[in-house]
Amino acid sequence: MNKDTKYVLDYHESTKHSEISLMTSRHYLDLDNRPLPFKVYTELLSYPLPLDFFQPALNAITSISRIYPQTSENAANDIARTDLNTKSLAEILFFSGGITREIKYPSNTYYMRAASATGALYPIELYIVCQDLADLKAGVYHFGPADFRLTQIRTGDYRSELAASAGDNQSIITSPITIVFTSIAWRNAWKYQARSYRHWFWDSGVIAANLLATTVSMGLPTRLIMGFVDDNVNNLLCLEDQQEAAVVMAAIGIGLSKDPQPKEDKQIPYLPIPRIRPISKESKIEYPEILRVNQYSKLLNKEEVKNWINSINNNNSSVADAYKQSSVQTKILDKQSLLREQHQSSSGPTLGEVILRRGSSRRFSRSPISDSVLSTILHSSTIGIPMDIFKEDGYSLIDVYLIANDINGLTPGAYFFNRASNSLEQLKRNVSRNISGYLCLGQSLFSDASAVLFLMTDLQYVLKSLGNRGYRASQFEAGVIAGKIYLAAYAQQIGASGSTFFDDAVTEFFSPHANNKSTMIVVGIGVPAYKANPGKILPPRLTKEQLLTENL
Repeated sequence: MNKDTKYVLDYHESTKHSEISLMTSRHYLDLDNRPLPFKVYTELLSYPLPLDFFQPALNAITSISRIYPQTSENAANDIARTDLNTKSLAEILFFSGGITREIKYPSNTYYMRAASATGALYPIELYIVCQDLADLKAGVYHFGPADFRLTQIRTGDYRSELAASAGDNQSIITSPITIVFTSIAWRNAWKYQARSYRHWFWDSGVIAANLLATTVSMGLPTRLIMGFVDDNVNNLLCLEDQQEAAVVMAAIGIGLSKDPQPKEDKQIPYLPIPRIRPISKESKIEYPEILRVNQYSKLLNKEEVKNWINSINNNNSSVADAYKQSSVQTKILDKQSLLREQHQSSSGPTLGEVILRRGSSRRFSRSPISDSVLSTILHSSTIGIPMDIFKEDGYSLIDVYLIANDINGLTPGAYFFNRASNSLEQLKRNVSRNISGYLCLGQSLFSDASAVLFLMTDLQYVLKSLGNRGYRASQFEAGVIAGKIYLAAYAQQIGASGSTFFDDAVTEFFSPHANNKSTMIVVGIGVPAYKANPGKILPPRLTKEQLLTENL
């Protein structure tokens, strides 16, 4: 099923944006049926998380740049590695998906979070599968950012079952905590229709970028896992079939836990789907394209999972090697070494400060940024991601192309970022800054940006190696890189904003170099045209009663 890649190719082609598709679209936003931004269980027990958790205090660029944590550089925030508790869990959850801003309008209040989300719709939910912690019983829990509580889905230690579903994954077995990201399909499809399946992975990726940086700051080895038996994990979390699904898992604190007691029967008991508050007032619109592409990218058993995880590494050449070969197949106008990468100084802002500062810039000032700022963003966002399909550092599914509109020390134009040589290869000179805006659906915000980064992949190569599920992996890795770009930009006192795009127009613009590439996501960076107030560590914003009754 996963290997029949016509399903992903059909989906990708049918959900491309073009000028014609936008002009002929009859879609409108039914504001009265806007989905709830929170998943609210009506009958299950919940437990408050502590509010006196630490802020990630390691230097932000250091946190973003590291793949794996080294020794703790922050004694005040050093966690007793053998005694993880709800205070450390609260830190991870808040700085990954907690509420940092409250924006009130006459008709409603919007609750903005630590990581960005397309359309501020927040389709991603976080679940925790854990052993006995110092002050929390082993179980399966759902994180509620509005009331800052954990709702108990199951009791008992299910790490063995979860690890078995991930191909006997040792990272899960030896971690006290695994966080599972899920997506509620309708919450994003309400605005973005069938194309919103891409957003499952963009939005989970930017949350994962925050999570990875936070766990680096805390000294907790972490690994992202995309290979798992979907139906088993969905069953473990008691998700509603065809309405929500698991996307990715993060094993946190690898090596810090003793193996759970072996169980003769690793089958996950069936539980009825818990009652939740309806996500919309009226019925949801179904998009069969989403259900189909997700169904045909599932893995059905443990052997499929193991084979999938090893797919890239069993090929004759790695994805990274393939990209090194492809990058020299076109004439390069100019090749410029990126200037000094900024040293990871402890004098910069902490990760906690940067996450609270982060937003999505709504206006750029058309001011220049320095080449060293761009260099640091490119280096720290692409240094690598600890993901199950990547057995060695340097593997990646994503290439970075960019349009430089106003970078001190860099000629305006179109570039390819060659990671192997840490250089920018100039593809076109004297590019009008209006081009970057046009490619991002004609949005002037991205004409005003100092640079616009296009994260692309060789989709045919990825699907050949990883099947339909490779589409998930490509979109997700691009989302993680985008999240790192956000953090690295705000760590250097500038702004960032993500965008959708005209698919084929982007490929055509960067061709012939990119003639085999598909765009996954786009991020603009630049100097904001206004001063935004930083976010805060807000106490619980809503009570259970309010979550059940108020118009959110």
